[in-house]
Amino acid sequence: MNNLSNLAWINGRFISQSEATITLHDAGFVMGATVTDMSRSFGHKPFMLIEHIQRFLLNCESCFIPIRVNALELQKIAEELISRNCTLLKPEEDLALVLFATPGPIGFYLGEPGGAGDGLATLGMHTFKLPFHRYRPWLENGAELLTSSILQPSLRCLDPTIKQRSRMHWWIAERDVKKRSKTASAILLDENGYLTETASANLLIIRNAGWNKFKISVPKREKVLDGVALRVVREFARDSEIEWNESDILPSDLTPSDAGLITSSTFCFAPVKSINDTKLSIFPTFNGMLLDYWQKKTGINFHTQILKNL
Repeated sequence: MNNLSNLAWINGRFISQSEATITLHDAGFVMGATVTDMSRSFGHKPFMLIEHIQRFLLNCESCFIPIRVNALELQKIAEELISRNCTLLKPEEDLALVLFATPGPIGFYLGEPGGAGDGLATLGMHTFKLPFHRYRPWLENGAELLTSSILQPSLRCLDPTIKQRSRMHWWIAERDVKKRSKTASAILLDENGYLTETASANLLIIRNAGWNKFKISVPKREKVLDGVALRVVREFARDSEIEWNESDILPSDLTPSDAGLITSSTFCFAPVKSINDTKLSIFPTFNGMLLDYWQKKTGINFHTQILKNL
């Protein structure tokens, strides 16, 4: 294997990423039945990898996708893949790691024996260089969020705590909000009109930003992805003795005295400039404290990393 080519790992084999494929009759393609997870490296070292793998395996189990590789084995494979692909990076660059699993091929779609789930699952992982240019505008100006006419799928249909690739609703929602603002991202409401999350990030609202008795409000845990980056902010709030509330949040409840953050494993956190017509505050003291907390965990000031990578 040429060590100078980006590698992927599919069903037990390291292969060139350009050769990584799934078949036309794989349930991940035919049915959109794909569980996934994404983590990243800091300084070319994986961050909270085992937490991502544990969430991934739990989600696979919930979606009836049997995985025959345990968490420790997946961790070793992922660490090797990151190590080998990071040799292609500059020191200031880092990688995202994607894990995915599907129920495997559906035999009768190609005139072969078997239906969905009758064979072995498809299991793989690959990496890509983190696109810092995508995150820079959020750090410099704050993220602009707009609600869409497209709603978060009902809890009775699809568990939003599962990270998966059945994401047509997100594709439509993003196109919907881009008709109103080319710089905006979609944030979905649930069926009762409460804020949930974006396609790639959890939402936090800091009530009474800048005041001594501010508190953090987030959507209820059962309604959104259990983001690993969100867990870090929750730990920060606990260690800093900041009140943390999980509650339903209406867009109309927001005021300019509130601040907002979006969190994701790729960019960690960024301020929110506005949600619909409500312009939110920026809370630099809080953001600086959170950045310091995160830097102690990662060894890197990721805001500087993003802003200096052109």
